[in-house]
Amino acid sequence: MKKFKITSLWAAFAAFVFFIILTSSGILFSITYAMVQLGYLSKGEPSPIVPTITLLAMGICIASAVNFWVGKKVLKPISAFSKAMMDVAKGNFGGQLNYDGVVAELNEMSANFDTMVHELGNIETLRSDFVVSVSHEFKAPLTSIEGYATIIQNPELTNEQKNECAQIIIESTKQLAKLSSNILMISDLENKEIITKKYEFRLDEQIRQAILLLEPIWSSKKINFNIDLDLADYFGNAELMMQIWLNVIGNAIKFTPKNGEISIGLKNISNHLKVTVSDTGIGMSSDVQKHIFDKFYQADRSGNTDGNGLGLSLVKRIVDLCQGSIQVDSSLGRGTTFILEFPRK
Repeated sequence: MKKFKITSLWAAFAAFVFFIILTSSGILFSITYAMVQLGYLSKGEPSPIVPTITLLAMGICIASAVNFWVGKKVLKPISAFSKAMMDVAKGNFGGQLNYDGVVAELNEMSANFDTMVHELGNIETLRSDFVVSVSHEFKAPLTSIEGYATIIQNPELTNEQKNECAQIIIESTKQLAKLSSNILMISDLENKEIITKKYEFRLDEQIRQAILLLEPIWSSKKINFNIDLDLADYFGNAELMMQIWLNVIGNAIKFTPKNGEISIGLKNISNHLKVTVSDTGIGMSSDVQKHIFDKFYQADRSGNTDGNGLGLSLVKRIVDLCQGSIQVDSSLGRGTTFILEFPRK
């Protein structure tokens, strides 16, 4: 059996109100008629039925006016809200209710809906930009691999030329592997709210290990290190913390010229640990500083510097999960200083 449905919210409300009015009217009229018949009301006097019917008619008119007002002020916005939700379900995040009426709850509902649609639109934009950026970052090394793999098949190439092409292919492959690893790690961390696999370790020793791991890069540029690390125990995920130092110190090395200098400090303060990484590199403009933690953001798009714009995004997410903070102080030609603080557990 097919269930009866009312397609209009206003029609449902109107039918409900009139049903109550008619039921109340019928009960009132029946009581009045019964009282007349039982002698509680005198038949000789003017009949009470006429004024009763008059009052009922006036009640119906008043109820109709109220019904119309409620339908316009309350139910119509709800219908608009339903339509807007359908648009959102279809992927249209550009609509706004902008309701400003007399019902406080509807005003709040409209404001919350507009906020939700705005945030969904931002997420959709970020998702689209993310797909475009990933496609672009994968395309460059893949094109390089394809091109040099084709060149290397030329029988007229010398062994030296073939080795050079093979080395470029290897470097492009490493770039793809690093990009894939960073994307997977960021995706995993963005779905987490707490860090697991924690234990206590020496933070100062870990920073020294990170510097040693990066030695092949900074030694070739003859960079001098000034290291001042307080002894500090930290309770956290050592693997994730190592990612912070490899990326932050690695960035300092990347943008510091030959014979430059990098200073790394660790202060063991009563309720938190403070780490500073300063370089004498090229520095950053204020506009660049606003975007350095954005995914795939690279101030230098010329391809002269290695990287895929994910390192500092990864650092920021790990720091946030550690309930810490990261700040940058920089200006063009003056170098850059990263300041990281972590609360004691």
